[in-house]
Parts: sequence; C-alpha cells; structure tokens
Amino acid sequence: MPFDPASHFVVSGQGIDGVIDIAASAGGGLASVNVDGRALRAPAIDISREGIVISAIHEEVPDDHTLVVTLTIPQVNTDSGPGTGAGIAVLTTARTSVGGPRLVPGPLHLYELRPLAVTASIVES
Repeated sequence: MPFDPASHFVVSGQGIDGVIDIAASAGGGLASVNVDGRALRAPAIDISREGIVISAIHEEVPDDHTLVVTLTIPQVNTDSGPGTGAGIAVLTTARTSVGGPRLVPGPLHLYELRPLAVTASIVES
C-alpha cells in the first residue's frame, strides 16, 4: 500500500521554531523559521538525498562574520495523522576580514549543532 508524502512540517528545538510547507508542484515551497527570536531571511528549500534542506543567512556583520543556518529534516510518508521525527540545525559562522582570510586568527568556520523535533502532516493546497 503506497503512503502519501507529508507537505507540512513544524520544527522546534533549542531556540529554533518554524513551519515549512512543501508545495504540491515540484520546486516550490515556503519556509518561515525563527532562530533565537529572529526570522531567517529568504530561506531556500531543497529536497535532496539528505532530506529537506532549508538554508539562509541569519546575520552578516562586515569585517567580522556571516552566520548561515541550515536545517535538515526528513521527508515523511504518512498513512493517517501526523508523523514525528528528528532533524538537525547547523549554525555556521564564517569569520571574515576585509583584508582577507589570512588576517583572521584561528578557525575561519565555527559550527554549532542543534537538534530539532519535527512533526509532519499532509496539508491540501
């Protein structure tokens, strides 16, 4: 018996909450995600072998750093009612300098991992 793919995902965990809606047509979707109280700007959605990947720049400070947030959540097939799962958020801080990377001491990239709880359901468009 075939299952129906979920199209609506609610994510939460460690300062992250949001809703991701995957459009019925290929290539579409909408994500509204807050990280530490601020909304991600223009998040991109990609469905890949790793799952559903949402990424966006969260913060840019010239001559200091850029913070990119990447959420990875599973695709879910459901037969009735919502399904639950786990995802992960990676907050990547790229340390920068107007003089180039050789003027930045230590690691140029810093990573913070945050677990996510995911609830998936089917929403008719």
